[in-house]
Amino acid sequence: MRRAWPFLLLCCGPVQHAGAQLSGSVALVSDYVYRGVSLSDGAPAPQLNLNYDGAEGWYVGGFASRFKLQDDTRSGVQHIAYAGYAQRLGSGLTLDGGVSRYGYTRASGLNFNELYASLAGDKLGARISYSPDYLGQRARTAYLELNANYALGASYNLYLHAGSFNYLSGAPLYSRSHTLDGRMGLGTAWAGLRWQVAWAVSEGRRGGYAPAYGASPGSHSSLILSATRPF
Repeated sequence: MRRAWPFLLLCCGPVQHAGAQLSGSVALVSDYVYRGVSLSDGAPAPQLNLNYDGAEGWYVGGFASRFKLQDDTRSGVQHIAYAGYAQRLGSGLTLDGGVSRYGYTRASGLNFNELYASLAGDKLGARISYSPDYLGQRARTAYLELNANYALGASYNLYLHAGSFNYLSGAPLYSRSHTLDGRMGLGTAWAGLRWQVAWAVSEGRRGGYAPAYGASPGSHSSLILSATRPF
């Protein structure tokens, strides 16, 4: 979601922001894999992202994607609304913090809120997300992630992601208290679209995601193709 998932914090020295602007994108992914779990049951998913950046660093936005539980014939929509504040620091890093609201049509019992904080540079960033009632399970959780973006010449970019999901309290029965996921992708721009091929892996299909989302247990990997049109 917004600002390529801006990350955690440190440092000092604010820098002036540019004027307000509205941006967004539409995308089609071959499989919507989020934090190591397929939320489209391995099928393609259309997605929409909108973001409004205020002149003083405040922003609001929203994301929507096709959503389908495993072994459920029905499909719905995952929708995420978020708001926060981002500040460019004198060190060149961007400090960001805010709140997100996750909602699910046809599965409203999974709705939950998250607080997040991040610190990002041009190539590397870190982010922590905390939920006091994750997926409606009355469990406190934290998701830690590292993200990297490297230019490979003038035409291609390498994307790397590593994530760690942790139950802080109230882990459901038969769920792991700690699980890992990762992703490596290669992207390029062509014909007005941003194209990416990525390899995603997860340990234990994200612990609590498995019973809540209906995902199968055990480690998992998948190849994901995506095409994105920014506007």
